[in-house]
Amino acid sequence: MHCSCIHCLNKLLFQFYPPYVSTLTQTRIDFTNPILLGISSSNINKLQRVQNCLARVVLLDQSSPSTSLLSQLHWLPVPKRIEFKIATLTYQSVTFGQSTYLSSLLTPYQPHRSLHSVSQNLSTVPRCNSSFGQRSFSYSAPRIWNGLPLAVRQSPLLDSSKRNLKTYYFASQ
Repeated sequence: MHCSCIHCLNKLLFQFYPPYVSTLTQTRIDFTNPILLGISSSNINKLQRVQNCLARVVLLDQSSPSTSLLSQLHWLPVPKRIEFKIATLTYQSVTFGQSTYLSSLLTPYQPHRSLHSVSQNLSTVPRCNSSFGQRSFSYSAPRIWNGLPLAVRQSPLLDSSKRNLKTYYFASQ
């Protein structure tokens, strides 16, 4: 959906239904997030400009900086949103075994000796020499997962995991 098309909608729609408009726009951007990991920064910047435009339209604010608008809507910037989606998929795979095809791509970290990292809920990052292979779920998911704080990796519920994850990404901006 093009930004100018959304802007043509009646202002009353945005005044009474901002959560719906917000959800609609984020869903369109989020649809392919996991496959966007590793794309060029120029393409990420294009998506970020679309998200910034949508934030301005949803909030009917053309003067404020886009970063404050995104935080007002609780939207993560596009690069962080991509990592959020991959981390959420990884959490579901590691914790609940959901998406068996994704769970089969992840290997729990098991050191050869008794180390403190055994209780850290880490995943093994496979060796990968190509930049294309580093975009794969089997490589990127453990790399992102292992970089998260322990409190996020050990959240008991999906909702608390998402909340902790979003808090972590907002704090790391």
